[in-house]
Amino acid sequence: MDQAIGFDELRWLQELTLKTPKEAVPEVIGARLLTRGLIERKDGGFALTPRGRIAIAKLA
Repeated sequence: MDQAIGFDELRWLQELTLKTPKEAVPEVIGARLLTRGLIERKDGGFALTPRGRIAIAKLA
């Protein structure tokens, strides 16, 4: 079942479209996005997955 993306989650997805990995994603939002497969853990923090890029393209 797909869940709607909230405004806070969308904001962080947009932040992750920048090339620099983000470490400061709030724990609750990061957990939701990880569970949905929209972001992944990288060495320097979090990065968008291909699925996350598709979500941004559809929502933006």
